[in-house]
Amino acid sequence: MHTFLIVCGIFLVIGSMFPITVRFGLTASTKPNRWIQNCLPFSVFMLSAFPIAMGIFAVTISSLKTLNGIDVFSATTFGDASLLYTSAAALLFLFGLTSVIVLHDFTSRPVGPYILRKNIAAEAFRLEKELRDAAKINKTKRRRPVGTRKRAAHRKSKSASSENTATIRRYQNLVQLNSLKEIFQNGNVVAAAYLGIAWIGCMCVIFYFWYVAVLVLSNQKLPDGTISKLLTVFVLLITWLPMRVHMDWYQNYFHNPKWLIKSNGFLMGIVMAAAGLGLLIFITKPEAIAIVCAVVNALVLLFVGVAGRFKPEWLRALADAFQAMPFVYFLAAYIIFFFVIVTIGIRILNT
Repeated sequence: MHTFLIVCGIFLVIGSMFPITVRFGLTASTKPNRWIQNCLPFSVFMLSAFPIAMGIFAVTISSLKTLNGIDVFSATTFGDASLLYTSAAALLFLFGLTSVIVLHDFTSRPVGPYILRKNIAAEAFRLEKELRDAAKINKTKRRRPVGTRKRAAHRKSKSASSENTATIRRYQNLVQLNSLKEIFQNGNVVAAAYLGIAWIGCMCVIFYFWYVAVLVLSNQKLPDGTISKLLTVFVLLITWLPMRVHMDWYQNYFHNPKWLIKSNGFLMGIVMAAAGLGLLIFITKPEAIAIVCAVVNALVLLFVGVAGRFKPEWLRALADAFQAMPFVYFLAAYIIFFFVIVTIGIRILNT
């Protein structure tokens, strides 16, 4: 229990940095509470599911090491020192790649005016309110022009649309920091908290998946209750996905209609969640690996066949999304896929 409370407390302190910096780093006129309320991955996930998940994970690691002698940083766990060095190198590589992805996720899209220094934040908040109010009006009062006023209304609508597009571009340019240099120049303490918490969270998630993979690859016999703990950690971690969707929606719905397609972090979260679930299935039911893989392949082929026949536009949309994916995300998805396939092969050999 002491281990759980200490680890949980540490991550609660880390997670609290975002709401604290938002609440006290922004002026009252910007309504900082609404950014806390609508940035759920930071204000809810990092202050509830994540600390609890890490506390359970820490207890699991400690218990396996002290009671069962399973130490993922010991050559005895692998039976060969070269395998230990290989796994450690893989972990370091994943840490490096994930760091690049965290930074790219922040710099590749507009985030929000709350990340900006005061000298440019005021303009960004003004534009944000203007665009958000316009989006609400268009949603509630949209109606088609009728009668003799139709042409005039159409011209007026077209002019307003052009002006709105220019405002959107100006707002997006303000709230998107495209590099580390721009982050240092124009970012505030909230941006630092955002990036720091996101990086720490991703490092912990990567370590969790790596740890589970090591247990699978080394063919460990786990004591009763360990699987339940690892599954609980997984379930808590994937609650991040719907919260991230909500945050992206709130920050982008009024100026970027393709916010979901362009949310690369969300897509990578889905890949990570699917890979983690696969690894956990391999621990709980190693004899069912071949069946699981066969069913997944059959379902994918069935979807491609049916969609190709009746909804070819779905396949085109998937192809467009794939070709537009930044290379760093493609590389990460490949590594995850490769790692899972290697795990499947070794696990089958060991059954």
